[in-house]
Amino acid sequence: MIFDMDGTLYDTERIYERAWQVAGVTRGVYLQLIGRSRDNILRILEENGYDGPAVRAQKQEYVREALRGEIPLKPGVRGTLRWLRERGFRTAVATSSSMDTTEEYLMRTGMREDFTKVVSGQLLEHGKPAPDIFLLAAKELSSEPARCMVVEDSFNGVRAGHAAGMYTVMIPDLLPPDEEIMRLADAVLDSMEELAGHIGALCGACLFGSASAG
Repeated sequence: MIFDMDGTLYDTERIYERAWQVAGVTRGVYLQLIGRSRDNILRILEENGYDGPAVRAQKQEYVREALRGEIPLKPGVRGTLRWLRERGFRTAVATSSSMDTTEEYLMRTGMREDFTKVVSGQLLEHGKPAPDIFLLAAKELSSEPARCMVVEDSFNGVRAGHAAGMYTVMIPDLLPPDEEIMRLADAVLDSMEELAGHIGALCGACLFGSASAG
């Protein structure tokens, strides 16, 4: 099992959207940034006429202040992770965020031990929608890509999961899936609270891995 972080595990994308707005970035440009690595974000900002490093620094400062207290979870996250742990699933976080940020969020919310591996897109040349991060996560989990499930909220994440040859579940956050994403995603669920039932049905029908799958 491979999970995206922001917008999938944590209800942080709305905070990020507001942070980019405060930094002067339009919503149209912000939507292009979701799920992207830092280098890709800077490139997109500069292609749209922004001072990438300065705008990103302003955004980061807003996020630090906004998340100084609680880091909000998406509904159903803790219960789903507990369900997976009890059934022996190996789990990974695969996120475009930095390793430092990812580890901080997991530790502050008491979820670090819920994940076998943590993979940051900052370690890779090609971020989402390239499949590299999910292929690396599968390798870290000692699992074949075809036996892995990706859980994502973003368009670029779904594209990456599909390109990796993994069973890809979208749980929409800011944007509902369009025609392309509906075609690429193997399933679209309303919330994380539906995921355990979906996995149970797949395993019962021998359509997805086993209790030891990634």
